[in-house]
Amino acid sequence: MFATDGAHCLVPRRANARRTRTKIVIFNRRLTVRPVIAAVALGTTALVGVAGGAIAADDGRANIAERFTAPGPAAVASTGVHASLSDMVEAVGPSVVQIQVKPSSAQEQQFEPTQFGSDDSELADRLGQLFGFGLQDRRGNREAPEQQQGPQRGSLGSGFIVDASGIVITNNHVVNGADRVTVQMSDGREFSGRVLGRDPKIDVAVVKIDGQGRFTPIKWGDSDHIRAGDSVFAVGSPFGLGNTVTSGIVSARGREIGAGPYDDFLQVDAAINSGNSGGPLFDGAGRVVGVNTAIFSPTGGNVGIGFAIPAAMARKVALQIAQTGHVSRGRIGVSLQDLTPEIASAMGSSITKGALIAEVEDGGAAARSGLQRGDVVRSFGSKPVNNGRDLARAVAEARIGSIVPTQVLRDGHQVSLNLRIGSESLGQS
Repeated sequence: MFATDGAHCLVPRRANARRTRTKIVIFNRRLTVRPVIAAVALGTTALVGVAGGAIAADDGRANIAERFTAPGPAAVASTGVHASLSDMVEAVGPSVVQIQVKPSSAQEQQFEPTQFGSDDSELADRLGQLFGFGLQDRRGNREAPEQQQGPQRGSLGSGFIVDASGIVITNNHVVNGADRVTVQMSDGREFSGRVLGRDPKIDVAVVKIDGQGRFTPIKWGDSDHIRAGDSVFAVGSPFGLGNTVTSGIVSARGREIGAGPYDDFLQVDAAINSGNSGGPLFDGAGRVVGVNTAIFSPTGGNVGIGFAIPAAMARKVALQIAQTGHVSRGRIGVSLQDLTPEIASAMGSSITKGALIAEVEDGGAAARSGLQRGDVVRSFGSKPVNNGRDLARAVAEARIGSIVPTQVLRDGHQVSLNLRIGSESLGQS
């Protein structure tokens, strides 16, 4: 049986599970759940292959930017959710794929479904390993999931083709630990696929199909201007049920759920479940506006709260991976904090929007550019900065080595700085 990817949530409860309730902490929320099992009966038993990083760039990958489709205008339904999506679903179906991580035959014999015990730490460890997000330990400390070095449980998720040569976008947590996967098309054909690279920080991975011929790519929508209330629909493989279509609306924008430093999720009420991870979220015109990634659920199943990575963010990252096999982000070497009304009051300021510089790394790009601890960044280039996330995303997207005019509030006075962008490394933002 395949264990579905989990969509960053709990797997379904076993029907005869004991009714003992176990508390865990996910995304800083305390949930009460019943004991759960780590696999769903969907077919052949599976284990993940050997862990690995990005694979060397393919020949001709440098020209991939020309083949990534430019964004189109967002489409808004004139009267609510479409009465029928059949024509659009038929058109986009060939672009949506199922991603399978299969075991070797030797590993396959070792797998047995595992039931979580009642111990909080054991449950947290297993969830972190399976679904790729950090949990809090009993002391409230954030724990990042460990990289798996040995055989892992198999996974099953979704993805979508973005280039006719066979380039596929999916979630990092779907293919985490595997260098090769199986890509199943909507017509049942199966191809071997190579993982070109991953970005755990926004949970995106890129796979290249090893197959002859041309594949049908999706069209990109405009996630920057889609609004709450706009019609959307998802296509994917929840619980291994391929070519499943669900529809709904955008419930909210800009959601932060604790998944990473660049959280900026679209919240949707279209049904998203285990196995939908990595699949496309389409707008009312059949253009991709998001990558389905996570759900919030106290039950393990869909409760109408799903989250998708905005297409604009996923597209930029996927393009870098397709070209180079990795992602490079800007970095300035600071720790950030939101400027809350309480903090602003303590600083004697009436301004409550901006990114407060909590720490400045000695010798970092920010320090060399004159940024100081206690400064409040109000704008970065032409972009206003309302909070720490705004600045973190803007810096990450800036070209390494560029100089960006930056406005800060220091001791009640406006100060202009030219902020040089360094390269990202482990540590501070």
